[in-house]
Amino acid sequence: MEKLLFESLDKNKAVFDKNFENAADYFFKPVTVSGKKAAIVMCEDLVDTIKLWQIFMEPLNNLKITDNNLFDYIFDNTAIPFNPTVCKDFRQAMFFLTAGFALLLIDGESRALVMAVQGYPSRGVDKPTNESNLRGSKESFTDTGRKNMGMIRRRIRSNNLVVKTLQSGSKTKTEITVYYHTDYCPQEMAEKVMDKLKSIDLPMIFESGYISPFIDDTKGSLFQSVGYTERPDTLCAKICEGKIGIIVDGTPFAIYYPSFFHENFTTNDDYTQRPYFASFIRLIRYFAFFIAVALPGFYVAFTSFAPQAVANKLLFLVYSSQNATPLPLFAEAVVITILLEIIKEAGLRLPAPIGSSVSIVSALIIGDAAVNAGLIGSAMLIVCALSTISSFIVPSFYEAVIILRLIFIICAGLFSIPGLAFATLYLLVNIIIVNSAGYQYADIFYTNREMIFKDGITKASWRNMKTNYDLKGIKNENR
Repeated sequence: MEKLLFESLDKNKAVFDKNFENAADYFFKPVTVSGKKAAIVMCEDLVDTIKLWQIFMEPLNNLKITDNNLFDYIFDNTAIPFNPTVCKDFRQAMFFLTAGFALLLIDGESRALVMAVQGYPSRGVDKPTNESNLRGSKESFTDTGRKNMGMIRRRIRSNNLVVKTLQSGSKTKTEITVYYHTDYCPQEMAEKVMDKLKSIDLPMIFESGYISPFIDDTKGSLFQSVGYTERPDTLCAKICEGKIGIIVDGTPFAIYYPSFFHENFTTNDDYTQRPYFASFIRLIRYFAFFIAVALPGFYVAFTSFAPQAVANKLLFLVYSSQNATPLPLFAEAVVITILLEIIKEAGLRLPAPIGSSVSIVSALIIGDAAVNAGLIGSAMLIVCALSTISSFIVPSFYEAVIILRLIFIICAGLFSIPGLAFATLYLLVNIIIVNSAGYQYADIFYTNREMIFKDGITKASWRNMKTNYDLKGIKNENR
């Protein structure tokens, strides 16, 4: 049973003082409200003190009543903005204090008024860094869950937009906000996701990646049924398609569920460009995905085991560079792939002003020196570099692409053409076994085929996309 607040103001102060004895920002200020002893309790770095004074302290200082039940009078008859849920125990009070709320304690009352006067430091709304676009919104999510909530509400002006919050993490009590639209999202799916979130038993949660494994139904696949975005407009579009949006307080990256394979090849600019150009770019993305995954493996297999399938001039260049290197093509491809990943990781972890410079300089110097020294062939370096660059075109698949590329190289180097067939089968199986809330990951290719050319592999004009389907199977005239 939770320890309840005392009626005595002094006893409550003693408990708060004991719990926050090592907190430099803890603030317990005795005040007088209409002749009664009271106190304001807060963590001052989390509270907007100007807001607290203007909309709370000043009205209370001018309050003159003779009502014996001062607490209920303030709660019922003043316009002071506070949380309508009255705090009655210390555990709840501690949570509100550390979340940026202020508490009003009145002597003789075993309750506290919770005032929404948060003013903790937060990052402003910036441009998207990972999902840039030429046209459309230039806003990205922030680290503050409440600001993100406002950006979503501003875009989906509907009373059918459901917004639910819960706390997770036994140590951090992190706020998780769930969004879905009752007109488009199946209620059963929404309830299932809520149950999964409530069952999470982690000591701390600081990022959406902490909770995504608990939502993803897929096991044993390199792909996942959970999508990520840092853009409010993208998340709102997913919500209007019947998906569920999840935002973890403290991170600018939101989750949407379920996610489908073809969605990773679309961008916001596709919906603002002419359909023929958007379709052309989408086809390039699919081709780039193939290059990123399979090009080094195909290169190894055909040049090593099926040279008759390679043009004579190209084959001569390959053998010329291969004879000057000590490693077989298979080992050479693995070494170069790992080396490029090391360079990329170094550039990513270094401070931004020098990270990109280090990546470029490292690639140029090390690559040129390795080729001149005869350690690697120039042809293989070009193939692996092209494969690495292509992987950046579909960034949401980057983790899976690296593993698949190595699998293709190893299978091709050990088993030749049959190895490529096995690796291709492995790729297809990884896509097929992913289940997104009862929907197949590659759903658009065999259960919703009419959308393949509307908004799948290619993009139709908005005149032809005026009618679409959401996850409830209801035609949405306002997509």
